[in-house]
Amino acid sequence: MVAGRTVGFICRFALAVFLARHLAQVEFGVYKQAFLLQSTFIMLLDLGLPASLYYFLQQDGEARRQYVSQSLPMLALAGIVGGVAVVVGAPWWGEAFYENRLGALTSQLAVFLGSTLLSTVLEVIFIARQRAGQAAIVYCVSDLAMAALVLGTVLADGGVAGILEAVTFVQGARIIALVLYARRAGLLSVSRPSWESLQRQWNYAIPFWAGHIVELFAVAAPQYYVSGRYDTQTYAVFAVGSTSVPFVDVLYNTIVSIVVVQVTRLARVGAQDQIRDTLGNGIRLMAVACLPLFVLLELVAGDVIVLLYTQRFADAVPVFRVSLLALPLLATQLEYVPRAYGDTRFLFLMCAIRGVVCVGCLTVLPQTFGLPGAPLAFILALVASHLVLLVRVSRLTGLRYVEVWPLGMLGRILAASLASAIPVVLLKSMGLLAFWPVLAAASVAFAVTYGMALWRLQVLSGDEKEAVRALVRRLAVLGGFLAGREAIGGRPR
Repeated sequence: MVAGRTVGFICRFALAVFLARHLAQVEFGVYKQAFLLQSTFIMLLDLGLPASLYYFLQQDGEARRQYVSQSLPMLALAGIVGGVAVVVGAPWWGEAFYENRLGALTSQLAVFLGSTLLSTVLEVIFIARQRAGQAAIVYCVSDLAMAALVLGTVLADGGVAGILEAVTFVQGARIIALVLYARRAGLLSVSRPSWESLQRQWNYAIPFWAGHIVELFAVAAPQYYVSGRYDTQTYAVFAVGSTSVPFVDVLYNTIVSIVVVQVTRLARVGAQDQIRDTLGNGIRLMAVACLPLFVLLELVAGDVIVLLYTQRFADAVPVFRVSLLALPLLATQLEYVPRAYGDTRFLFLMCAIRGVVCVGCLTVLPQTFGLPGAPLAFILALVASHLVLLVRVSRLTGLRYVEVWPLGMLGRILAASLASAIPVVLLKSMGLLAFWPVLAAASVAFAVTYGMALWRLQVLSGDEKEAVRALVRRLAVLGGFLAGREAIGGRPR
């Protein structure tokens, strides 16, 4: 599943870079604002139902059918309501943007937002039913199709309106695939939903949904703050600085999707030691990716932004550096544990704390630090919610604080990351990283040094080391095969 999501993320990331380079800054800002509005409407209207299916699809066959059959119509209705709200409420939500350039795209936005809401269930069903391979294929195909259609639209001068229409087409195809798969898997029925099952699902989903609405203040508040107080061109710069680091979101969502199912099952039998090991392994896997990326990107942030997005977006570098502070926090994120225990009411409290801290910081930090103050407000909110979450997870699992986070393992990973940065620091001090071949070589040197340090510091498990050895052997065989073919092809005939 990681491979499928990675391919999909590469497509989306490359597409964002392409759009930033080929669209005017104002047009790129409108594009980013449209997707900001999309994420906002999904959080407001999904009712917590997609996330609840991770939990309820672990029930027996008839119960699974009941929960899916009652979730899809409710999401479809919510999508229709959302589309109507976009059209009718355009004069009001348009006030959230300093230059309301989205008003001309109201009809495209309505259909786009409505179709996206229901299609989000497709991967959820695959993952909850332990069909990781099929979920990977869906992720990959969906993102490849979307990238191809959007690319063609931009090259044909379709503008932001054409981009929204292309994405809507993909979402419509995903909805058709969802219905066909659910029917084939026996997850749809036409029977009347029972009040008991509805009540159980609402008891789980509503607090989770309410928590996400409150969290919206933390996640989207910096974006809306900049959108409401700066012009669209400045927002485009801010959006580039707030760009997600490649592969991290993919890895996190993949690990969470798997770990939350495992912990849900272990919690039911009270397997405390296995829960500790499962949580520790999930944190280790995230830290192996997040900590070195944090160290490396903080060193080369300016060079990377200019290389990818051109000098037009050089002002995004300070925003990007602050946004990178989320990586270490993401590595130790345990938000999925209360979900596994069905403790969604606590998630509401945690999200409320995060939202209040973020909004409070936004009243002070941007005035002091400028644009970088907006993401800094979100970082401080994450720190506050991390501490509250640590206490709750310790109580739910019965683990001590030092057992929840594998501090020794995290220390070894951080040491490996810092040691690997030495070649990059030397090249940066000589001013050579502005040349992309040198930047690429420095990144490769960092990766090789980091891999060796992980090996020596016993960060990788025995199975993972064996997998690395097998990969190296395959690459060696492939290299020898290609070299042999080249030698044969180069002989005089």
